[in-house]
Amino acid sequence: MKVNPEFFPLTQLAQRFVNQLAQCRRLGLSVLEASEHHVLIELPYSTEIIGYPETGVIHGGVITTLMDTACGSAVVSAIFKKYQSVEISPTLDLRVDYMKPAKPNRPVYGFAECYRLSSNIAFTRAIAYQDSIDDPIAHAVGSFMRISPEMVGDAFREALVGESDTTLVLPMSVNKVDVSATPEQVEARALDVQSIVKRATELNDFGYLLEHVPYAKFTGMQVERFGDELVFKLPAKDDNIGNPILPAIHGGVIAGFMEMSAIVQLMVFMQTTKVPKVVDFSIDYLRAGLHKDTFAECRITRQGRRVANVSINCWQTNRKQLIATARAHFLLD
Repeated sequence: MKVNPEFFPLTQLAQRFVNQLAQCRRLGLSVLEASEHHVLIELPYSTEIIGYPETGVIHGGVITTLMDTACGSAVVSAIFKKYQSVEISPTLDLRVDYMKPAKPNRPVYGFAECYRLSSNIAFTRAIAYQDSIDDPIAHAVGSFMRISPEMVGDAFREALVGESDTTLVLPMSVNKVDVSATPEQVEARALDVQSIVKRATELNDFGYLLEHVPYAKFTGMQVERFGDELVFKLPAKDDNIGNPILPAIHGGVIAGFMEMSAIVQLMVFMQTTKVPKVVDFSIDYLRAGLHKDTFAECRITRQGRRVANVSINCWQTNRKQLIATARAHFLLD
């Protein structure tokens, strides 16, 4: 299908692309502007995506999802403008540097650009910010694999460039969420991490720990302990889908799941008094994370008194066939 770009604004194309991703609809992502060079997306605040209950700060995995989506949207826009065709480009790798926490009760903006298109790979970079792009919350660089337009499918192509707004999956109702929190509510959420971990250990139920982190409940993740090993599980869930064609889990959800797994691993085995803060997160996607149960395990390497390095492996049906591997640094107490 050939479409004249002059009569099809790229902002509308990018928004339609985002609308196809169930996880993005659930987060309420909206495209503010798009061009052949960049995309700007807004992420509204919600108490459902809090990762640090004591402060009300949203989870780093949500920031990763925002920037991954912005980068992917930038690739779609750049390809459409240059080739007048629709392609789906899965994430190959993504590195995120977290510079400061996002302020609670305020939206976060993701600005991304596709700065180079080769015949096989699209190269992107992104910034997440609130007040000013010159004062970033996080910075990311990522590469995306270009897939032949013939593999996109008529339904997805119609959803993006057809005459009416459509989605490939059943419409999801917009969550009516509490988007603000008073100082009293934030104070009431303060976590006694050591007591929670101790209680979870006594109960042999580490789901008890996850219950205190809204983002963990948002994604539906679970955890089981086998001796000295924790195995984390992300059950198949429709609103975690990021590729409706396969279907497959959103790359940002996989990254957020792995990051949260590392945090819990640190809380349990490093006996932290606070929720560890992510400094940087780097992930390589090895194969598609299909719409099925997903698992992760972590290994901790202490680096100095206040910093820990965690490597995370993620798989689905076979532990030896990883779908993603990641490495992250965390700031401890």
